[in-house]
Amino acid sequence: MKKIALMHFAYPPNIGGVEGMVKEHAEILTNLGYDVTIITGSGEEKNPAIKLVVIPELQSVLSFNPFLQEKILDKGVIDDDFYKLADTIDQGLERALEKTDVIIVHNMITIVRNLPFVYVFKNFVKKYPKKKYFGWIHDHSYINEFQIKDLDKIVNSKFERELLTTPIKNLKYILISESFREPFIQLMGLHDGETVVIPNGIDINHFLEIDDLIWGIIDKYQLLKKFPLILSPVNILERKNIDYCLDIIHELKKTYPEIGYVITGKPSSHRSTVEYYDRLKKKIDDLGLKDNVMFFNDFLNRALMRSEIHDLYQISDIVFFLSKSENFGLPLLEAALTKTAILVSDLKVFREVGGEFVKYLDYRTVSPEKAAEIVKNFIEQSLRVKLNYRSRTQYDLKTILKEKFIPLL
Repeated sequence: MKKIALMHFAYPPNIGGVEGMVKEHAEILTNLGYDVTIITGSGEEKNPAIKLVVIPELQSVLSFNPFLQEKILDKGVIDDDFYKLADTIDQGLERALEKTDVIIVHNMITIVRNLPFVYVFKNFVKKYPKKKYFGWIHDHSYINEFQIKDLDKIVNSKFERELLTTPIKNLKYILISESFREPFIQLMGLHDGETVVIPNGIDINHFLEIDDLIWGIIDKYQLLKKFPLILSPVNILERKNIDYCLDIIHELKKTYPEIGYVITGKPSSHRSTVEYYDRLKKKIDDLGLKDNVMFFNDFLNRALMRSEIHDLYQISDIVFFLSKSENFGLPLLEAALTKTAILVSDLKVFREVGGEFVKYLDYRTVSPEKAAEIVKNFIEQSLRVKLNYRSRTQYDLKTILKEKFIPLL
């Protein structure tokens, strides 16, 4: 098991975008089986699987010695006070990183907040060349709005400029976007091959607060990669018209081969309902939809809780609620409150609930082919649906780390 150290000026509960990202990286890497240690100037960690080493001198120098920071940056003076702080940092790093295989520094080597650290870290990399080093760069003090600043106006010492613009040998620079990489390599005198772009992402599970059971199913069956992902939050009853929905899914699959269709409910114990369920299963086989349709009843012996159904709404692109009869229509309200598109049958009670704000479809007169065309037109015109799919497939943080970072180790 590789021992990985993640380094940043601060760590949660300190507030900051990079602070939060480092914590998410730590949790994901730990769950992937790595031995993770956080090395930071300030922070707390309650997860016993993640070690935390606090070295106060790794914080922004401004937070604990503003006079030294002013002397370094504003006056360009590098004197005994600088090297005394550097010695303290060096001793802390020697202890903290002694048994570490991989060291990932987030932002600290490209920001002016703690130049003694940058000085020490560069020497540390030279001293221990067998370790693996990454600089995960979110910002650079000399780049603003993708433009390199006028260094002659803002830098007051050659020493500072060299620290922040001389590449560290034996360290791989990771940039968070192609847009940022362009000015960065220009500033640092690097080539494209000496850097790699790994975009930021979102830990979708945590961000959406998805229940563990639902996330386990989403992950196991790769539901985030299904498109469009269609949900029917209904029990398996003939009046729910699932067979008609399957015909629509079959038509949509011609355009969207990775379509997913999820039915949340269960059949009753009545013979007619069980027979209907069996007919649906046969129809799925006949239509070639085994890889596209999921009944929660197949692997869950209980009804879903409200919070679990809510999670499925959140990840779905469209809800199909095409019942032949209902006395109300809660899924209309659930879809509305989760901002999930919904297609419903043209029932009087649905119009009572949804008014003019819902797309209605008369299953008795609209063929599955025509219904599929309606759905396809909606998808192709919906920027929200397309952005949701792009976000969940290209910017899921766990997937990004597994596919783009882990191979670098």
